[in-house]
Amino acid sequence: MRTQMATEAGRTTAPSEDRALVGPNLLAVLDGVTAKPETGCEHGVGWFADQLSGEILRFAHLEPGVALAKAVEQAAELHSGTCDLDHPDSPSVAIAMVQTKDDVLRYLVLGDATVVVDAKSELLVVSDTQTKRTAGAKVADVGHALTGEVPLRDVRRVAILSDGAARAVELFNLFDWRQALELMAANGPDDLIRRMRAVEKEDVKAVEWPRKKISDDATVVFLDR
Repeated sequence: MRTQMATEAGRTTAPSEDRALVGPNLLAVLDGVTAKPETGCEHGVGWFADQLSGEILRFAHLEPGVALAKAVEQAAELHSGTCDLDHPDSPSVAIAMVQTKDDVLRYLVLGDATVVVDAKSELLVVSDTQTKRTAGAKVADVGHALTGEVPLRDVRRVAILSDGAARAVELFNLFDWRQALELMAANGPDDLIRRMRAVEKEDVKAVEWPRKKISDDATVVFLDR
């Protein structure tokens, strides 16, 4: 198996708030939710994404939903004494993750991150763009994640993307998902981001492709078996 990762900040003036995880049996992308002026937290979104990433890796041996729930609980403990974790705009992330274990690929998606699984009989695309659910300070939110599993023997390729990278397909229609997987298999996930950035630069006023952010943080983890 070959795993590749590509990430690029949406702006040169600010660090990316995306995070990518590549562990022995777990792959994930975390996409930090843009902070409001008031969050009730003295830490930034990037700090929270870092803490949650570390906790997810610590629990990577567990089923994805359990691992994320425990990671959320532990990350919340790290700043429960200094921050208002009941604030509605407390730092949070959208997250997509896959785990390969016991001959099964398990996936979890919470928020507008995306998992794409190219299996023998189907192309599975999982994202939750219709709700505002994210992983923050509340363990209960993890229960709203989209989950499932695919026999590992049937899996050819997997892509995990933040919404800033998925817009190459979902917004700009540069490719369909099968074409995007073929592109990444041939040239790597950085080529998908490169081509998307070129389109963003051609439409810097968001006229042809209306969007809230001209250019967003973009991250991809790609697995080719």
